[in-house]
Amino acid sequence: MEKKLRIGIVGCGKHMFEFIYTCLRWAQPVSVVAICDIDEGKLNRFSNYYNIPQTYTDYNEMLAAESLDAIICVINEQMHVEVAKAALLAGVNIFVEKTPSSTSQQARELVEIQKQTGKTAMVGFNRRFMTSYVMAKEISQRSEFGGIYMYQSQFNTTPYKSEAYFKLNHVIHHLDLARFMMGEIQLTQVQRVFIDDKRVGYTISFKAESGGIGTIQSGSLLDELYPMERLELIGDRRNVVVDNVKNVVYNRPPSQKKDQFKPYALLEGGDTLSWNTSHGLYPKHSYHGYEDELVYFIDCLINGRKPEPNYEDSVKTMQLLEDMEALLAEGSPSFVRASGQLHD
Repeated sequence: MEKKLRIGIVGCGKHMFEFIYTCLRWAQPVSVVAICDIDEGKLNRFSNYYNIPQTYTDYNEMLAAESLDAIICVINEQMHVEVAKAALLAGVNIFVEKTPSSTSQQARELVEIQKQTGKTAMVGFNRRFMTSYVMAKEISQRSEFGGIYMYQSQFNTTPYKSEAYFKLNHVIHHLDLARFMMGEIQLTQVQRVFIDDKRVGYTISFKAESGGIGTIQSGSLLDELYPMERLELIGDRRNVVVDNVKNVVYNRPPSQKKDQFKPYALLEGGDTLSWNTSHGLYPKHSYHGYEDELVYFIDCLINGRKPEPNYEDSVKTMQLLEDMEALLAEGSPSFVRASGQLHD
């Protein structure tokens, strides 16, 4: 019988209860043997619903009492740091959701602990695993594409609880996505529009080491029930567009006329190639990357591979967030609009 990895969960909130735990069914062979949360109400709900044998309100007690192969942690950036330190020092592998830490320095400290302990750590920047973005990256790396010359993304959402939290938990996704697509980047300008602490928007300009240039637009000025996310990569006479996560369009130079009586025939090797997942079937898979990142993490544990993004990689994404802050502090353009009525 195949040995199952013994998994402990820390953080039994909404995201874990409603979605992340169920994604583990794709990541086999695993067995969730213990869960931990300081809120006993959440803990009991989770334990009763998913029939988990052991519950704890202190993750240190769980680490001491259980023989675990890995912990999956979904709480907040500060607790992700604390749980990761404890797990690594206890000799347990760790997967934490983004955001991995509050600062790049905290991420650097975790890199050193990971090196000392030799354990595996992974950070869940799920856009690196979203089906559409993985497709877009594969297309952009084809020789025919010619490299990425221009990059443009939009990632907007509903009003946040604060501007600081918006940057740390929302904007960071598309800073990391730009690195995933383009390689290392340097921010050159940040423009900001501000209504109040809940409603703010940024246009972030950058250049890549590969030679490309790009912009990221991200704001908390919309309603997240509307389409909120878009990416366009421009190559040599080609572009690939990811629209609202689940639609990919690859535009190529039009096919040459082969038959004067069929001047608009679509031919292989040219014209537009598209992918749009079906909503007519029962959605067994989300295509949002959560299932795939957990499958990848477990596979790395089984086969002794180093996963990415890890803490070494996440240092660079966290640094970009701090570079953004520095550009704003140095006087990048900021525009304040008169506040209107904020509706629920």
